[in-house]
Amino acid sequence: MRCWIALRISITTEAAQPAPSLLDDAALQQVVASLALGFTPRVALVDEAVLMDVTGSLRLFGGLGRLMQLLEQEIELFFASNQVAPLVERAQGATSLIALGRLRMQQGQAGPVKKRVADLPMHTLTAARAHLGVLERIGCRNWDDLLRLPRDGVARRFGAELLAALDRARGTVPDDYAWQLLPEHFEEKIELNALVTHGPALMAGVERLLVHLHAWLLGRQSGLCALKIIWHLDKRRDVPPTGELEIRTAQPAQDLRHVARLISEHLAQQKLPAPVHSLTLQSLATELLADSAAATGSLLMEARQQGDSAVELIERLSARLGDANVQAWQPCYDHRPELMQRWVSARIAIKSIAGSAQNVRGRAIKGLRKSASQAFPEARAEALYPAWLLPEPLKLQAESNSPVYQGKLTRLAGPQRLEAAEWLLADPHVGSTGTGLSAKPWAFRDYFIYRSEQGGLLWVYSERLGSAAQAGRQRTWYLHGFFA
Repeated sequence: MRCWIALRISITTEAAQPAPSLLDDAALQQVVASLALGFTPRVALVDEAVLMDVTGSLRLFGGLGRLMQLLEQEIELFFASNQVAPLVERAQGATSLIALGRLRMQQGQAGPVKKRVADLPMHTLTAARAHLGVLERIGCRNWDDLLRLPRDGVARRFGAELLAALDRARGTVPDDYAWQLLPEHFEEKIELNALVTHGPALMAGVERLLVHLHAWLLGRQSGLCALKIIWHLDKRRDVPPTGELEIRTAQPAQDLRHVARLISEHLAQQKLPAPVHSLTLQSLATELLADSAAATGSLLMEARQQGDSAVELIERLSARLGDANVQAWQPCYDHRPELMQRWVSARIAIKSIAGSAQNVRGRAIKGLRKSASQAFPEARAEALYPAWLLPEPLKLQAESNSPVYQGKLTRLAGPQRLEAAEWLLADPHVGSTGTGLSAKPWAFRDYFIYRSEQGGLLWVYSERLGSAAQAGRQRTWYLHGFFA
């Protein structure tokens, strides 16, 4: 036996004031249909309700009761994240029109809903609404009364559509609708209520579009990686017709509250050359999520992280302060201590941070060791690196071919030999003419640990002599760092 569910969602009177501006009745119905597509591919919009054929999904979700529980939780979480209080009404039946008729009986009825299909009143059938006055006068008050009349006479008097609707309600004719399909890419355009001349004021229209995008992501079971906002400028001004803003995240986002904060930060710095009359929102990149638990590092659905993650904080600070003002440390494959690390834009670095976080959750210990060895240069246990490295090596004076720094120095350890020469020529950034060698000079160094008279430990190196002709020349010493 087939199983249909009819849903009707409305906004309660206790909802917040901004809620009606975010979702009108048509948009509310479309949002619920998008959420329902996460449970069954057979979803249709009929009149004021959303119809779902869940016959093929009952076994997958563990029965009708469990499916309805998950669906109601999904609807409540969606509207709660958008600060809207929904009122959910539902009914079920063996056919779509039975479920729709039972749903309509619930409206304005305090008592229990009648279970017998034959007792459903005529006003619950859409095809009979145009003939309610005549049907009432001839004594047809429910579906059973109409079925008792001769079919030929009903067809001549009321038309074939009413008989076809009754046959569909009884199950003799299959339910066939224009099923809802979510597009591969999200794109929606809205007209603003008034011309907007300041960038931050565009956020009101963006929030309306993000509600629809959120429902689309839930229906597609995907997370958002990149989107584009296009604002359409007044054509009466001598400016380009549109402006745009791209937002990218390091991790796929299904809860768009973080994305909304990023957009707000960017729009706060945006200057509009002309008034804006409409907005378009496009999804540029999405990633399929296995389930809603993919956003957490735990197998338990309720084990969600409280507050913003480090990646979200970095993205928000970069949007507010600029990429050049929020940087992250990155290791480099280089033997020279001053080039073993570099500072890059945090937006670039957090992509590797987010990728490594996913690898940590999905790999075993053996795989983690392998990934860690690939992500960072190999650490040398025998190397003793100082806690503080000077920005530029400080050239020291020498006495008897030994360095001097604020007095005589005592050698404690060394040498630690470092050589970086021929492999620099294989660097793709170094041209055939050798123009890049000045940026990456060759290095032949011997590092030592010296103790100064004040008790501090110094990291000192000397340029190693390259040929026998220079053997008699005094060595040049440099101070490169201090130990803690």
